[in-house]
Amino acid sequence: MRKILSLLAVLVLWSVSVFAQNRVITGQVKDDKGDPIPFASVTIKGTNKGTTTDANGNFRIEAKTGDVILISAVGSKEREVAVGSSSAYNVSLEKTGALQEVVVTALGVSKQPKELGYSVARVKAAELTQAKVTNLQNGLVGKVSGLNVSTVNNGVFANTRIVLRGIRSLTGNNQPLLVVDGSPISLGFINSINPNDVENVNVLKGANAAALYGPEGVNGVIVVTTKKGSGRNKPQISIGNTTLFEDVAFMPKLQTSFGSGSSYNQYGDGVYDPIENQTWGALFNGQDTILGRPDENGNEQKVPYSYLPGEKKRFFNTGITIQNDISLNSGDERSNFYLSVQDVLTKGVLPDDKARRTTFRINAGKTYGKVRVATNLSYTTASYDITTSGSTYWYVINTPQQVPLTSYKDYINNPWANHNTYFNDYYPNPYEDLARFRGKGRSDDLIGNMEINFKPLKWLNIMNRVSATVSTASNKNTSGAIFYSQYAISNRSISSGGNVKASVSDGSSLGNRVQNELIASADKDFGDFNVKALAGTLVRQTYSKSVSVSGSNLVIPTLFNVSNRTGEPGVGESNARSRLLSTFGSFSLGFKNWAFVEFTGRNDWDSRLPLDNNSYFYPGVNASVVLTDAIEGLSNNKVLSYAKLKAAWNKAGNVNTGIYQLESNFGQGGGFPFGSLPGFSANGRINNPIIRPEVVESYEFGAELAFFDNRVSFDAAYYYQNNNDQIIPIGISQSTGYTSALLNAARFYNKGLEFDLKLTPLLKMGKFSWNFSGNFTSNDSKVLEVYQDLSEVSVGNTAWIIKGYPAYTHRLVDWNRDPATGKVIVDPISGYPSQSPTTAIFGRTLPRYIVGLNTDLNWNGITLKIVAEYRGGNYIYNNIGADLGFTGIDALSATNMRQRFVFPNSVYLDGTGKYVDNTNIAVTNAHYDFLQAGRFRNTQTNYYTSAAFWKLREVVLSYDLPQRWLGNGKVVKKASLSLIGRNLLMFRPKTNQWTDPEFANTTGNAVGTTTIGQTPPTRIYGFNVNLTF
Repeated sequence: MRKILSLLAVLVLWSVSVFAQNRVITGQVKDDKGDPIPFASVTIKGTNKGTTTDANGNFRIEAKTGDVILISAVGSKEREVAVGSSSAYNVSLEKTGALQEVVVTALGVSKQPKELGYSVARVKAAELTQAKVTNLQNGLVGKVSGLNVSTVNNGVFANTRIVLRGIRSLTGNNQPLLVVDGSPISLGFINSINPNDVENVNVLKGANAAALYGPEGVNGVIVVTTKKGSGRNKPQISIGNTTLFEDVAFMPKLQTSFGSGSSYNQYGDGVYDPIENQTWGALFNGQDTILGRPDENGNEQKVPYSYLPGEKKRFFNTGITIQNDISLNSGDERSNFYLSVQDVLTKGVLPDDKARRTTFRINAGKTYGKVRVATNLSYTTASYDITTSGSTYWYVINTPQQVPLTSYKDYINNPWANHNTYFNDYYPNPYEDLARFRGKGRSDDLIGNMEINFKPLKWLNIMNRVSATVSTASNKNTSGAIFYSQYAISNRSISSGGNVKASVSDGSSLGNRVQNELIASADKDFGDFNVKALAGTLVRQTYSKSVSVSGSNLVIPTLFNVSNRTGEPGVGESNARSRLLSTFGSFSLGFKNWAFVEFTGRNDWDSRLPLDNNSYFYPGVNASVVLTDAIEGLSNNKVLSYAKLKAAWNKAGNVNTGIYQLESNFGQGGGFPFGSLPGFSANGRINNPIIRPEVVESYEFGAELAFFDNRVSFDAAYYYQNNNDQIIPIGISQSTGYTSALLNAARFYNKGLEFDLKLTPLLKMGKFSWNFSGNFTSNDSKVLEVYQDLSEVSVGNTAWIIKGYPAYTHRLVDWNRDPATGKVIVDPISGYPSQSPTTAIFGRTLPRYIVGLNTDLNWNGITLKIVAEYRGGNYIYNNIGADLGFTGIDALSATNMRQRFVFPNSVYLDGTGKYVDNTNIAVTNAHYDFLQAGRFRNTQTNYYTSAAFWKLREVVLSYDLPQRWLGNGKVVKKASLSLIGRNLLMFRPKTNQWTDPEFANTTGNAVGTTTIGQTPPTRIYGFNVNLTF
């Protein structure tokens, strides 16, 4: 840590020392009518230095004599201005309709959108951070077509899953690559990025766009460009505070009519049981009733036998997040410098859960003649203190409705709240459970690179970039002891049989990734032709190590130290290392700035593959034609401002095998060969020396159109991906000496449509303007082959790979049904429906459709921004409903007030062998026997619903204070106030009465199932204050 801080100090002092050499170039950009062009892009050619014009077309940038300034704007031709002795330049851009904004593509190469034959989406900093998200991925939700960002759980460190254009691997990784300032890193580091440090995000949606990134880019790439500092006479300092509150939005729909009990009488009515956590008891009557057992002095706890509204929701706190930011932004014509610090303190909705994340960033660069040196460094430290129980929500939600749960918060002093006196024997007081199972930890992430560019000729650049990520983590999980009184041991049903000793486990891990890239690039004009070429080589090495030690019988209960134990400790260690060598290149040809074609190729040598089969090559090509520039009759058209056609093809390798996964390796298991004697056993998987990477062959076609002086723009794309040689585990005969093998077996396709619409402005009247943008995504897939005669493979939960169906598809237990009508078959005597002995195939787990709507209204410094999102066409199995049905607290468990009823939409087989609608045969028992112990809870389709939803993702109301209130900017240059809301509203089908359909119990491929492991959905609201000096 001391070395890191010393390095930061040296970089700060070096960067500050170069400011005095600055020369500032100023100017104004206008169109061919003489009107100022706001927000035009102004960059120094051959560097990453740049800025944008303000609302009046004015700009300031550092440059030296001989530099070339590139100026571009939407709907105008790009212009180059050579810097001479003057320090002020007024530039006029000719209108062309072409969309000239520069985007960052593979390997950090900047291109104009018209050059691209594939789809790239750009999200600017203001759009990304408008709702003051604390993690980058949530700022992208609803703003990019083809992008599916799912928050699968709540908590101080909520887990997310990101997928671009559907899946490309049936059993492997389907999340995109993260690239920060040109350096590819693991997507897991996305939580270490301060969103306020980001200049823009370019989303390369498919393998076509990511051809030069190799196997890591096959799922698309999220390219993050952080702020670098820009040319100013004086440094700019920005400070900000964001305070957000988080409340539980809704709970599952529960029954509110019955209390504790697990049996019924001869009349079919529930019987009250004061010590039961299940709620199959008697109907509430409002009378004072004994709750739990008497204590050892004979005292009894009495409560009204009635429903307590909102008691479970009150268990959860109002969470709070306090985020403080400060940044310094400066530079001159040769240097740039950016420094920032962000601190985020979060207290979760679960009592006592808290976390803190602090991020430091320093970006700096300097030009020395034909050489430019730049470095980008980010350090993030995060700590947490959370419950590790995993069952707290289960205990809360299954508490009978008459129990005054929140009165048990003080489990030390409340005589009825501790483990000796708590009302039931089966589940603990959730407040005590939170305190007993704790996890504390810390992680430190260092992300950095250093880049040297040498420009021997105006058209040639040679770059070497060294990048590294280093991550360390440590954690301590503790389980407190339980000491029961002798009275409790004698009178309660204690599953452990007596006292429980404390335990502790410690773990630490180290991971690093080091990569070096050497790239030569050329950009030269030959008459009407422009040639761009790139060639490079890469070497990358990854290493990870983890160590754990645990003790389960602590001598001193409150000393959580592994040495404070009896018996053998549990220990573990793992190490993994991999290496990748690559060569790659691209060749682009442009004609008259309206026709473009690019060829790409890359070859990898990957240590994860067998030695004799670890080399693979994948090519690609993309092309575009700007019709409004190519066809004279379309130029200067009053209706059609811009028209472009694009197409791309690419074949990429996808190495979806873990390190050493192909080897027949050994692991150490407990009790082998016996006792504590160490021993190793084979993993049962046979080595496959001929396995190949999965192959993804992608096609893309599209068009980009703009109308009415670019006020209306439209982007459409169709993509089709053949995913072959899928690597899946196949069980084999144990007579071979093994149990499984990894094989290239399955294949499937993945296709989709994307549409983006922008109306800028949709309406403009005086000081009022209204902008709108929307995106639509449709994605579908189909499994074409699994393996020989094998037609299906499970990926976990209820998600399956099934030939002829989308990946992935639900397999569920259902009722027996009449083949002709689909109605449930019931027994003609008991009225009970009959359960099918086998599972049936149902709907897809992944969204078929995604819609994002973005709008902003501006008037006199007041701005209202709204983001909404729809997802649908997929289905979810709410296992949480089945769990709640077990204890009788789910709303379905109180069907017809637990009185006999005719099962809906049912038929029975009459004496003639025909199915007849059931109108009068009621179930024999509508209580515990049928709904819990019988077939109902175990029939999964009772809890299977549409996963569709509409969410109000972001609402931001902001106000920029007038300059006259700020002393005309003498000290404070800018000040703004914002009110923020996130996930304020959600609309979902009435049949989904349990939880947020976006949730899942995994971030992997087996999505589509919710359990009691996910805490309730929340909504977030708060405010932000920003000042710029």
